Amino acid sequence: MHRMSNNSRIVPMQLMRDRSVDDFNDQVVGMLDEVERRVEQLREAASLLEQEKDLILDTLNNVVVNTDLLRLGQGDREDINATTNRLAQRTKAVEVVVNTPRSAEQQKALSSVNQLVDGIVQKMTNDLNSSKDICNRYLNACDPEERGPIDQKFQAQIIECTADDQKKIRKKLNQLISQIERAERQCIPQWYNN
Repeated sequence: MHRMSNNSRIVPMQLMRDRSVDDFNDQVVGMLDEVERRVEQLREAASLLEQEKDLILDTLNNVVVNTDLLRLGQGDREDINATTNRLAQRTKAVEVVVNTPRSAEQQKALSSVNQLVDGIVQKMTNDLNSSKDICNRYLNACDPEERGPIDQKFQAQIIECTADDQKKIRKKLNQLISQIERAERQCIPQWYNN
């Protein structure tokens, strides 16, 4: 009768355990790879929604600064402004955010920068020239090769923001300048006719 040694029994069991641990590890790694792919898809989809929200708000801002409104009667202008404000508030209530990890200082700086940029948007309805000047100063503050005068307060805050936030703010400022320039082109013929 042939007897198996204790060692011969342990080796096959150990191989089975090693193989099952390896299989489990492969399954976990595969699952994590799939989750990572899905997270990236989720971030991309949320980013597209963020862009759509920005486009809607830009459209509403264009309505506000559109000089054709000046030709409307007071009642019509008030109705359009009320509707525009209502839609803007509803749009702003939609929170689609792809968060960027930020320190408390970076969060505070971003909040300050957003308040300053929102100030430009509010000013656009009353004074396009001043709004454009401020917007250009803010944009120059974002640019390391400063093309012109800068706003020191804005620059101190934007420097504290994350690189991702700085990119988004630059994009938003460029969009605001484009809106202002469109509104200026529409205003010039009216000024000459008066």
